[in-house]
Amino acid sequence: MLERLRARAFEMIERAPGRVGESLRRANEALGRPLADADELEDRRAFAATSTSTGTTTRPSTSTSTKEQAPVMVYFMDKQKRDVAKLTDVLDANGITYTVTNIQEDPAAQYAVRRDSHGIRLPVVFVAGDCVGGRQELVNAVSNGELKKKVFG
Repeated sequence: MLERLRARAFEMIERAPGRVGESLRRANEALGRPLADADELEDRRAFAATSTSTGTTTRPSTSTSTKEQAPVMVYFMDKQKRDVAKLTDVLDANGITYTVTNIQEDPAAQYAVRRDSHGIRLPVVFVAGDCVGGRQELVNAVSNGELKKKVFG
Protein backbone atom coordinates (compact mmCIF):
# COMPACT_ATOMS: atom_id res chain seq x y z
CA MET A 1 0.00 0.00 0.00
CA LEU A 2 2.76 2.46 0.99
CA GLU A 3 4.75 1.68 -2.14
CA ARG A 4 1.74 2.36 -4.34
CA LEU A 5 1.40 5.76 -2.68
CA ARG A 6 5.11 6.46 -3.19
CA ALA A 7 4.85 5.47 -6.87
CA ARG A 8 1.75 7.61 -7.32
CA ALA A 9 3.42 10.60 -5.66
CA PHE A 10 6.44 10.10 -7.95
CA GLU A 11 4.16 10.21 -11.01
CA MET A 12 2.67 13.45 -9.75
CA ILE A 13 6.01 15.19 -9.22
CA GLU A 14 7.24 13.99 -12.61
CA ARG A 15 4.25 15.70 -14.24
CA ALA A 16 4.48 18.87 -12.16
CA PRO A 17 5.28 21.81 -14.44
CA GLY A 18 7.73 24.65 -14.11
CA ARG A 19 9.86 25.65 -11.20
CA VAL A 20 7.68 23.89 -8.66
CA GLY A 21 8.07 20.59 -10.49
CA GLU A 22 11.80 21.07 -10.86
CA SER A 23 12.15 21.88 -7.15
CA LEU A 24 10.15 18.79 -6.20
CA ARG A 25 12.25 16.56 -8.44
CA ARG A 26 15.50 17.99 -7.04
CA ALA A 27 14.26 17.52 -3.46
CA ASN A 28 13.31 13.90 -4.23
CA GLU A 29 16.81 13.26 -5.63
CA ALA A 30 18.51 14.97 -2.69
CA LEU A 31 16.57 12.81 -0.25
CA GLY A 32 17.68 9.60 -1.98
CA ARG A 33 14.60 9.14 -4.19
CA PRO A 34 12.04 8.13 -1.56
CA LEU A 35 9.50 8.62 -4.32
CA ALA A 36 10.17 6.45 -7.37
CA ASP A 37 8.32 4.53 -10.06
CA ALA A 38 6.84 1.12 -9.24
CA ASP A 39 9.64 -0.81 -11.02
CA GLU A 40 12.38 0.93 -9.06
CA LEU A 41 10.56 0.39 -5.77
CA GLU A 42 10.22 -3.31 -6.60
CA ASP A 43 13.95 -3.49 -7.35
CA ARG A 44 14.70 -1.87 -4.01
CA ARG A 45 12.47 -4.34 -2.17
CA ALA A 46 14.13 -7.29 -3.91
CA PHE A 47 17.59 -5.95 -3.08
CA ALA A 48 16.67 -5.35 0.54
CA ALA A 49 15.41 -8.93 0.81
CA THR A 50 18.83 -10.25 -0.25
CA SER A 51 20.82 -8.23 2.29
CA THR A 52 20.96 -8.81 6.01
CA SER A 53 19.35 -6.56 8.60
CA THR A 54 22.63 -4.74 9.30
CA GLY A 55 23.07 -3.73 5.66
CA THR A 56 26.23 -5.81 5.30
CA THR A 57 26.52 -9.01 3.32
CA THR A 58 29.43 -11.30 2.68
CA ARG A 59 29.60 -13.70 -0.21
CA PRO A 60 31.64 -16.89 0.07
CA SER A 61 34.45 -17.42 -2.35
CA THR A 62 34.00 -20.00 -5.10
CA SER A 63 37.76 -20.09 -5.65
CA THR A 64 39.69 -23.17 -4.67
CA SER A 65 42.88 -21.15 -4.30
CA THR A 66 44.84 -21.76 -1.12
CA LYS A 67 46.38 -18.28 -1.13
CA GLU A 68 45.09 -15.88 1.48
CA GLN A 69 42.94 -13.17 0.04
CA ALA A 70 43.15 -9.48 0.86
CA PRO A 71 39.93 -8.00 2.28
CA VAL A 72 37.60 -6.70 -0.41
CA MET A 73 34.89 -4.17 0.48
CA VAL A 74 32.06 -2.76 -1.64
CA TYR A 75 30.64 0.48 -0.26
CA PHE A 76 27.35 2.00 -1.37
CA MET A 77 24.52 4.27 -0.26
CA ASP A 78 20.79 3.73 -0.72
CA LYS A 79 20.63 5.70 -3.98
CA GLN A 80 23.20 3.39 -5.62
CA LYS A 81 22.14 0.01 -4.33
CA ARG A 82 20.79 -1.01 -7.73
CA ASP A 83 24.33 -0.76 -9.14
CA VAL A 84 25.91 -2.96 -6.44
CA ALA A 85 24.87 -6.16 -8.22
CA LYS A 86 26.98 -5.20 -11.24
CA LEU A 87 30.09 -4.99 -9.07
CA THR A 88 29.35 -8.13 -7.08
CA ASP A 89 28.73 -10.11 -10.27
CA VAL A 90 32.26 -9.24 -11.45
CA LEU A 91 33.73 -10.23 -8.07
CA ASP A 92 31.72 -13.49 -7.98
CA ALA A 93 32.84 -14.38 -11.50
CA ASN A 94 36.47 -14.06 -10.37
CA GLY A 95 36.02 -16.10 -7.18
CA ILE A 96 36.65 -13.18 -4.86
CA THR A 97 35.14 -13.03 -1.37
CA TYR A 98 33.84 -9.58 -0.49
CA THR A 99 31.77 -7.63 2.00
CA VAL A 100 29.01 -5.25 0.91
CA THR A 101 28.40 -2.33 3.27
CA ASN A 102 25.74 0.37 3.18
CA ILE A 103 27.25 3.60 4.56
CA GLN A 104 24.03 5.62 4.33
CA GLU A 105 23.71 6.09 8.10
CA ASP A 106 27.43 6.50 8.86
CA PRO A 107 28.74 10.01 8.10
CA ALA A 108 32.27 9.12 9.19
CA ALA A 109 32.38 6.19 6.79
CA GLN A 110 30.95 8.36 4.00
CA TYR A 111 33.70 10.92 4.56
CA ALA A 112 36.42 8.27 4.64
CA VAL A 113 35.20 6.51 1.50
CA ARG A 114 34.85 9.78 -0.42
CA ARG A 115 38.32 10.89 0.72
CA ASP A 116 40.02 7.59 -0.12
CA SER A 117 38.20 7.00 -3.41
CA HIS A 118 39.40 10.33 -4.83
CA GLY A 119 35.95 11.34 -6.06
CA ILE A 120 34.88 8.08 -7.71
CA ARG A 121 31.11 7.70 -7.51
CA LEU A 122 29.56 5.03 -5.30
CA PRO A 123 29.31 2.07 -5.33
CA VAL A 124 33.05 1.61 -5.07
CA VAL A 125 35.38 -1.35 -4.42
CA PHE A 126 38.34 -1.30 -2.04
CA VAL A 127 41.00 -4.01 -1.84
CA ALA A 128 43.10 -4.01 1.34
CA GLY A 129 42.19 -0.36 1.92
CA ASP A 130 43.13 0.78 -1.59
CA CYS A 131 40.41 2.05 -3.91
CA VAL A 132 40.02 0.00 -7.09
CA GLY A 133 37.11 2.12 -8.28
CA GLY A 134 33.64 1.69 -9.65
CA ARG A 135 32.30 -0.75 -12.22
CA GLN A 136 34.39 0.42 -15.15
CA GLU A 137 37.62 0.49 -13.17
CA LEU A 138 36.86 -2.95 -11.73
CA VAL A 139 36.24 -4.43 -15.19
CA ASN A 140 39.50 -2.88 -16.43
CA ALA A 141 41.41 -4.30 -13.45
CA VAL A 142 39.98 -7.77 -14.15
CA SER A 143 40.82 -7.64 -17.85
CA ASN A 144 44.46 -6.65 -17.33
CA GLY A 145 45.01 -8.98 -14.36
CA GLU A 146 45.54 -6.24 -11.75
CA LEU A 147 42.60 -7.31 -9.61
CA LYS A 148 43.87 -10.85 -9.01
CA LYS A 149 47.34 -9.45 -8.19
CA LYS A 150 45.88 -7.02 -5.65
CA VAL A 151 43.55 -9.57 -4.08
CA PHE A 152 45.74 -12.70 -4.06
CA GLY A 153 49.19 -11.13 -4.07
